[in-house]
Amino acid sequence: MKADQTIFYDINTQRDFILHDGKFHIEGAENLVPKWKAITDLARDQKVQIVCSVDCHLPGDPQLKSWGGPYPDHCMAGTPGQQKIAETSPLNPLTLENRDYTPDEIQKVLDHEGEIVFRRQQFEKLADNAHLSAILRLVLRPYQDIVMYGVYTESCVAREITALIGVGPKLHIVTDAVAIVGTESASFDAKLQQEGVELISYDDLKLRMLN
Repeated sequence: MKADQTIFYDINTQRDFILHDGKFHIEGAENLVPKWKAITDLARDQKVQIVCSVDCHLPGDPQLKSWGGPYPDHCMAGTPGQQKIAETSPLNPLTLENRDYTPDEIQKVLDHEGEIVFRRQQFEKLADNAHLSAILRLVLRPYQDIVMYGVYTESCVAREITALIGVGPKLHIVTDAVAIVGTESASFDAKLQQEGVELISYDDLKLRMLN
């Protein structure tokens, strides 16, 4: 992998998922913090672009238990739990909200040299807003490799992968830098590989990036 042709894709490394007192703490997620920090440091050392997908829920979200949904109230806009952990916190973020953007604004996104942060309200899908999905595809299209890691459900990553297939870059998931919400099916890894996704370890990622 070449640094200028690779983009790192950080999914949901947020306080509510990872910290013990988080509103939707994922068992064992705290053990992956050193790995997430190492990946983030690797990206910064090698000047690799980072894209972040983050939950940002609002009152009335039907995904949340307070409004009849299946998930605990978590990552509420403006709360500490919605923030990313310190180890993966962006240094120079450009945050995209769930709205439409003008051509000039989109060009600023494409020209941005820091982290690009996509906020989403729907837990299972990166950008329910089709406009944001199109911007994401424009951001990713110039690259040869997308390296994914973080916190997600099977349905979340499956939908994201489906959305990204055909964009162009090869998809890679860092298997020892993933916290799964709920029960992972035995066939999940095989399904990813059938979709053309490569499963790699952090050590393998680092070796490829440094050589």
